[in-house]
Amino acid sequence: MSAAFPTLSTSEALALLVERAHAMGLAPLSYRAGQTILSEGEINSSLYILLEGTAQLLKQTPDGRGTPVDLLGPGSLLGILSFWTGSPSFSDSVAASDLKLLVLDMKNFERGVAEDPAFARVTQQLLVANLSDRYRRVVGLNLKVAGLTKELENERNALREAVDDLQRTRNKLIHQEKLATMGQLLAGIAHEINNPSSALMKNVEHLTRELPALFAGTPEQAEMLEEGMRAPYLSSGEARDRLNALQKQYPELSRSLCRRLSRLPDSAMKGLSRTLNVRNETKAETLLRVFEVGTALQSIRIAEARMTRLVKSLKSYSRQEENEDQSVRLDDCIRDTLTVMNHRLKFYDLQLDLAELPKVSCRPGEINQILTNLLSNACEATPKGKTITVRTGAGDRDVWLEVEDRGHGIPEDLMEAIFRPNVTTKRGAGDFGLGLGLAISRDLALKHQGRLTARNVPEGGAVFRLSLPA
Repeated sequence: MSAAFPTLSTSEALALLVERAHAMGLAPLSYRAGQTILSEGEINSSLYILLEGTAQLLKQTPDGRGTPVDLLGPGSLLGILSFWTGSPSFSDSVAASDLKLLVLDMKNFERGVAEDPAFARVTQQLLVANLSDRYRRVVGLNLKVAGLTKELENERNALREAVDDLQRTRNKLIHQEKLATMGQLLAGIAHEINNPSSALMKNVEHLTRELPALFAGTPEQAEMLEEGMRAPYLSSGEARDRLNALQKQYPELSRSLCRRLSRLPDSAMKGLSRTLNVRNETKAETLLRVFEVGTALQSIRIAEARMTRLVKSLKSYSRQEENEDQSVRLDDCIRDTLTVMNHRLKFYDLQLDLAELPKVSCRPGEINQILTNLLSNACEATPKGKTITVRTGAGDRDVWLEVEDRGHGIPEDLMEAIFRPNVTTKRGAGDFGLGLGLAISRDLALKHQGRLTARNVPEGGAVFRLSLPA
């Protein structure tokens, strides 16, 4: 503005405008609170200048309700866009309080601008001020929307992470519940096996004591019983060679009898050879049956010993419910796990390189769980018939065990990612997995203040190392 018309305050500008409008024969109009000034969608041909009071702008929603969008005070212009463009009014304008307005139609507005420089300057100032205020509000709203959008994005990301964490937690809980259930089942199975096994062993011990007494009157039979009870195991190849030799030595004996005789050790065969030389096949058959009774007792004792070891390993392996650390030897955990997993490991060449280790403070059931996951991964990665190696060692402050497979190794970009939930190198079909085993194993290792790491070996395959404080 020029020096003759300096920028006025809003109240000064409005007072001057009322004065110039009065000179043109125009007077302000009064509106009561709640009275509608402009209606959304109607054609407007006037400019409304707010002199006193406040006006509320409302935007109609699809259900017919008015949503407040702005509150205007003195110096504000109502209907400015529809006045200049001739388009329908953009919103409702309602008196929020009793107010006064100067209403200018296009004819009076153009006459005032053309005939009165002061009128022109004041209206220009009010127009610029209103447009400037509206621009600032638009910029402010955009910034607020941008901030809200950013907050919404952050909350959405946080919600996504929370959902992912819940999913991982759910998967872990399911996995741990399965392991706990399996532990309970193993403990129950071990208990059920132990009862008949104990009864069987008591009966075998009874027979072992009583049978020699029953054969005391026949020294040859007593001797053959003792031979059977301590006879060593012969491989099928050794038994076949002995069968061929017996058929050549005793061609008059049946092949079925020679096959049974081939199981006799040399000391037992020496005592039976006199009977065979005189061709007393009936007596030989009797002595052979006594020997086979002895071998049957020996086989039962060996089988029961294996059952006892299996029951012990099952009970140790199933200790999932322990809540306190125990001082145990790591190789005991290894042997328990190997016993339980024998049904899978029997298809591989299992190499054990176990060092003498100090005891570690841990929860054996959870260490067994880590070993089970590592050995299961090794079985899935290694072709049948190839080598799986379990080795142990000790450092200055820790003990460690390694499980090495002969698989395809781990892609370098997944070397750390494989310890995250839902990451797996399995390729689907029969190899499909949830990718939870290693994640849970690392969590259990950290729970014991230990570490679980992986590396590839030059000759092919991967090595997983569990380190625990000594």
